[in-house]
Amino acid sequence: MKELFEIRIVKTELEIAQCWDVALLLRPHLEKEKWVPMIMEMMQNEKFFIAGVFDHGRFVAFAGCRFMTSLHTGNIIYVDDLCTLDEYRGKGLASRLLEHVREIAKLNNQDALVLDTDFTNNTAQKVYLKSGFKLAALHLASALK
Repeated sequence: MKELFEIRIVKTELEIAQCWDVALLLRPHLEKEKWVPMIMEMMQNEKFFIAGVFDHGRFVAFAGCRFMTSLHTGNIIYVDDLCTLDEYRGKGLASRLLEHVREIAKLNNQDALVLDTDFTNNTAQKVYLKSGFKLAALHLASALK
């Protein structure tokens, strides 16, 4: 069967639930029963949204993003998460998602599209660099738990 990719913004609890299998690949520490309420709260309180890729109605990739304002970069969309089911990798879906989010940023007069990635994730780094991202900072974190 020919793949039929559709990118759209996830809005309903059902669509959020359908994201779970993809999210679990990237965030295995999350708990399934908390997934939908957590995302709904983030959408309501943190200007969070999910752009999802569907293939014949099956959720196969997503970008979890939020509108933010930072003193350093101004009004931005920050890409928290970007993930694709294993069997759909290598089909350009991450690049298409990033372009979709870039268009949302432009339509909303944002100053930049920003993301972080692991030092060792060379595959993702290649996708990001090919999609127009530049190395701009070193992200540091201090775990509290």
